[in-house]
Amino acid sequence: MARQGILGGTFNPVHWGHVAMAEAALMQAHLDRILWIPAGDPPHKPLAAGATTAQRLEMVKRAIEDYPHFRYCSLEIERQGPSYGVITVTELRQRYPQDEWFWIIGADAFVDLPKWYRVGELVGQVTWLIAPRDGETDLTSLVENVQKRIGQPLRAQPLQMTSRPVSSTTIREACQRRESIRAYVPPAVASYIEEQGLYQESHHATQHEKR
Repeated sequence: MARQGILGGTFNPVHWGHVAMAEAALMQAHLDRILWIPAGDPPHKPLAAGATTAQRLEMVKRAIEDYPHFRYCSLEIERQGPSYGVITVTELRQRYPQDEWFWIIGADAFVDLPKWYRVGELVGQVTWLIAPRDGETDLTSLVENVQKRIGQPLRAQPLQMTSRPVSSTTIREACQRRESIRAYVPPAVASYIEEQGLYQESHHATQHEKR
């Protein structure tokens, strides 16, 4: 039986903050591997324009290529319809029925968990590994609040790590200004963004391109 982590997101683009979360989860929860799962059609927020889904997946591949315990998974990209977490976990548990599952999530996204699709079915199927944001380290009250709003208990473990002040939005804006992003993303990702000219135009519309 393996201990598998799930790290989902738009990865638009993937950055060092994502890597830091994954490394902390790998070590602190003693995971065997982590699946990086780019969302195909994110249900909780619009997908900002500037990169295609294929390009987002390629950036994830390049970001994790030197990490032996990280794998990319295109399950949500290949599936039609919104990328709901409960469907993803159900499919993964069918593929690997003996494994134990852990969902890696930032505290800011964890707050919105009660709004997730069929969350009552989802929460008990995984252990939640919560990364702090903005220096917050005591996540006990946060977990209690989320449990109360969902109406059922959940397994949660806070990750001990320093929050990195970087976001995909910040990186996209830096690209529009033609500023260097090499402090924010792995070198292979920075090179790919520069080669492809990603995020260099100011986009006001959101993107729903599937491939």
